[in-house]
Amino acid sequence: MSWSKGRAALCWIGALLCAALGVVGGTLLYLRLFSDTSDALAVYGVNAVQQVFTFALPALLILAARPARLRAFRNSCFAPGWPAASFSVLLAVSGTVMVSVIATLWAQLLYSATGYTGSAQDLPRARSALQWAAALLAVAVIPALCEELFFRGLVQNALRRRFPRAGVWIAAVIFAALHFRWEAFPALVLLGAVLGLGYVRHGYWGSALLHGLYNAVVLLLSSREISLTLGLLIVCFAACVFSLRGYLGKESADETDRTGL
Repeated sequence: MSWSKGRAALCWIGALLCAALGVVGGTLLYLRLFSDTSDALAVYGVNAVQQVFTFALPALLILAARPARLRAFRNSCFAPGWPAASFSVLLAVSGTVMVSVIATLWAQLLYSATGYTGSAQDLPRARSALQWAAALLAVAVIPALCEELFFRGLVQNALRRRFPRAGVWIAAVIFAALHFRWEAFPALVLLGAVLGLGYVRHGYWGSALLHGLYNAVVLLLSSREISLTLGLLIVCFAACVFSLRGYLGKESADETDRTGL
């Protein structure tokens, strides 16, 4: 066996072991924490470690198995421009509201058709400043970095080599399915598609920024009771359309697709 094939085999074995440890070990720890204690910091810590082992380490190992693909991912690691970063902030806030509306409507339709109410376990709410800092890191920042590496840097890039146009949407469906939130599936597909297009347009750090901001807004809104009025929905819809057009708008003539595909 040549060195390159042996290295690839070791990388794949390591990726599978990391993913299994993340899924099985993380699930067992969650069950114990949710049943035996209400320590929010411990739950946040498990969430962060599980993200690293389930998504980040397997993605890096699989990319390392083929150096050309690792170089292609590195080519996508460029900082987004200030316009994209600015639109990301507005899109994260307004988009979170619109995604929540779509998820709520779909959940009601799913319940009326099948009686399914969802099975996701909500994370404990942060109450102290330390818990808020841990929550933002473990629930917003780390998942965004790890999931964008896996779903966009690995899965989407691989799919786009085979399906240049449909690859973003196929990756978005996989992204939604692996969240196992069937009561929010269409909303997660749309979110995954926007993140995927953002990755193509603004690179890994661009999509990770939007993903992290979205997670942070979800975390903040879930800690408060906010009533949605028709006026607020109209404002959020208009802001979402405006920011989405700006975020995914046409690039200048001297910009190119730097994803390495």
